[in-house]
Amino acid sequence: MTGLLILAVVVMIAGFVATMMIGESKSNKKADPNYFKFTGKKWARLSGIYIACIILLAVIMIVIWNP
Repeated sequence: MTGLLILAVVVMIAGFVATMMIGESKSNKKADPNYFKFTGKKWARLSGIYIACIILLAVIMIVIWNP
């Protein structure tokens, strides 16, 4: 069960990193120069969603693992 928890967190972190890489890519900046206006709120909200999901997943796995 610990392996599943670790795997799930690794996948979520990889998704977070990939999202950030896509958002910061040169092609994304060229396609829409206005995309980067007010990005602080967007990145904070997205980061919060990822962190909340990781915590929620950890809690669910711990509850399932320790009935």
